[in-house]
Amino acid sequence: MIGISPYAQPYAPQVRPVSPVVVYGRRWCALSQMVRRYLDHAGVPYDYIDLDTNPNAQAQLTWMTGGRVHSPIVSIGGQLLVQPSIPELQWVLARM
Repeated sequence: MIGISPYAQPYAPQVRPVSPVVVYGRRWCALSQMVRRYLDHAGVPYDYIDLDTNPNAQAQLTWMTGGRVHSPIVSIGGQLLVQPSIPELQWVLARM
């Protein structure tokens, strides 16, 4: 019979909950700020990635969108919305 060590700890990985909403934008972009303000007021948690300070994200989005990156781009559950309107955001968020 194999016993369990009294020093064994149950495995509990430390996982940071990943927000299903990511806003890729620029600080100077009014549309990016409008989208962030809407999400803040709606109480929707999101991660924000500034494309001016993160060239890797810019390159990845260029590849994912098949061309030039227009800010903001909002990823909701893996779905990319390019320069979404507030009604578009509301519709996609309601489907989640």
